Amino acid sequence: MKKLFTHSILAAGITLLLAAAGCQDLRLGDSFLEKAPGVDVTIDTVFSSKLYADRALVSVYATLRCGYPVHNNAWPLGSAGQFKYQRACSSIDNDVHDALTDIIDSQCNWAGAYNIYYNGSYSAETENWSSGTKFGYLTDQEGAWKCIRKAYLYINNVDRVPDMTPEEKIRRKAECKVMIAMSYLDLWRNFGGVPILKDAVEAGKEAGIDYSRQSAQAVLDFIISLLDEAAKDLPWTVPAAEDGHMTKASALGLKCRALDFAASPLFNAQAPYSPLVPKPRLGNIGKVDESKIPEMYWFGGYDPSRWEAVVTACEDFFQANAGGEYALIQASGTTSEDYRSAWNRTYADRNNGEILIHTGRYMPTFADTYQRCYFGPAEDHGNNGRGYGGGAITLNFVELFPYADGTPADYRKWVKDHNHTGTLTDNPFVGRDPRLYESVMIVGDHFQGHPIRMWDDGYEHGSAESPRAYTGFCSRKMIWDYNDETFHNKPTDYSYLRLADIWLIYAEALNEVGRKEDAYKALNQIRSRVGLPDMDDALLEKVQAGRVYPDYPGDLRGDARLREEILDERARELYFEESRLYDMIRWKRKDIFCKTLYGIHMTIKSGTYEDNNLVLNFLDPFEPTPRYWRDNWEDKWLLSAFPTNEINKGYGLVQNPGW
Repeated sequence: MKKLFTHSILAAGITLLLAAAGCQDLRLGDSFLEKAPGVDVTIDTVFSSKLYADRALVSVYATLRCGYPVHNNAWPLGSAGQFKYQRACSSIDNDVHDALTDIIDSQCNWAGAYNIYYNGSYSAETENWSSGTKFGYLTDQEGAWKCIRKAYLYINNVDRVPDMTPEEKIRRKAECKVMIAMSYLDLWRNFGGVPILKDAVEAGKEAGIDYSRQSAQAVLDFIISLLDEAAKDLPWTVPAAEDGHMTKASALGLKCRALDFAASPLFNAQAPYSPLVPKPRLGNIGKVDESKIPEMYWFGGYDPSRWEAVVTACEDFFQANAGGEYALIQASGTTSEDYRSAWNRTYADRNNGEILIHTGRYMPTFADTYQRCYFGPAEDHGNNGRGYGGGAITLNFVELFPYADGTPADYRKWVKDHNHTGTLTDNPFVGRDPRLYESVMIVGDHFQGHPIRMWDDGYEHGSAESPRAYTGFCSRKMIWDYNDETFHNKPTDYSYLRLADIWLIYAEALNEVGRKEDAYKALNQIRSRVGLPDMDDALLEKVQAGRVYPDYPGDLRGDARLREEILDERARELYFEESRLYDMIRWKRKDIFCKTLYGIHMTIKSGTYEDNNLVLNFLDPFEPTPRYWRDNWEDKWLLSAFPTNEINKGYGLVQNPGW
């Protein structure tokens, strides 16, 4: 029987992605691809019909990265349940990427952010076993290597399927190329250069494969080549019945993301992000050219043309979309509620014309995700809505949302001017960017038909000591009104890449090549669809007044204030979509990693909620427990560590600086 899949990632001697038996790896959930009684399902069987081949393709899609903490009905992973290719409770063991940024201060003291990163215990050893890291290298942590392996097997064998047309085979191969590129992009953004596999690893053929770590540039080139090849063979859109399949728009959009990361200062700088140069260890000695080790995490210098490449890629995308098949979802009116309703559709509704890549899994509704436990309000909202504190939003994030007229918000100034006193309708958070209220549970805003009680001991908040809204806020994005229509029975979807991101990438690159006015126009595409006024020099001066920016000596031409405003806009627009952390990494934002984070307390001063005469005290901000890296920052945090067990196998894997 030809073996299809994997148990461990790369080994020296090595059975890369070959340890597990075949047919079980083609199953999605409990009954994806069943054997006929008494018959072994070989790879020949799988590619003997379009029906089975299509199921094999679905199994490739099932490996793709999903940013939700997800529910799995059985343990250990893979024994049953609804989420086969990512550990239960991940993405960061109940937490999400934003818990490693200035957006969330997670209070889940058993989860990955709090238990591994906040206390500084993360190390290369952690990567050997933990599901609590931001992106695991091993196959029992993430699906990246599984995806690469499965996709190549599909590409190599689909031509044998007798009842598929040549056009179908070409298109499905192209879909697999996009998925291989996605997997490499996720690995590359977290580890820098990694081994490059250009074919499936067949049993008995491992000896001729180079498993050594490659340069950051080589991995980027490989990603771009795959996307360019795929784009030639994919349709721009697909019918609703095939929504979720990769398209040419998926390939070109992903290319924009990859080139944007490449142009940013992490890799594209006058010097490497860390002065430390790792050395090959043990069996890796002699298997890599030591003089080229910095190239594994650095491009060797700053090249401004990389920003021009981003601009070109974005313009290629928009030119291909000249017919407007993909468009930003617009509000039907001009009220805050109109903007809120429209914006909520942009990232969660399937076939919405804005999402370029979906990576939702077989979770029938959002109730099957761990949002129901970790990110919502207090426990008495039904259906196990226990509010564990994974979505304790910081005041820092709330303050990124300006007033609806575009002017900056300032909590401290408001409470000082109002003697710390406010009401449900007159408080520091009224009249803001409409996205605030759909991202964060805000006191006085509406939830399930009533004003949100986000003060200490309030119904949505819980007690002052409770982790649920420890910072005075909890997450609302992906929670909505937490009822049957908006959550419990809403079909799941995860937006891995959507059109708004392309506009913001374009704005960023335009600024860096000196086309500031064009950058404003791109940025304003996102602002205007939620009713914010157009950004210009005068407004930029107001919203960025007093800010201090990192120094990128000699490297960048962009307006630093506009660069920061675009990053702020990305945080507002793409919260909970795994954007902020990678923005901080690629821009080497030690200042954001190490900034002091804040929460607030609100208490009842007089009156009652029931009598509609409530007056609240808005207290001065407090600082949660500082994260380890605030006072112990090292640049090594910008890239993840490779697992020591993989380093020790001696197939040419060199550790990242500092680990």
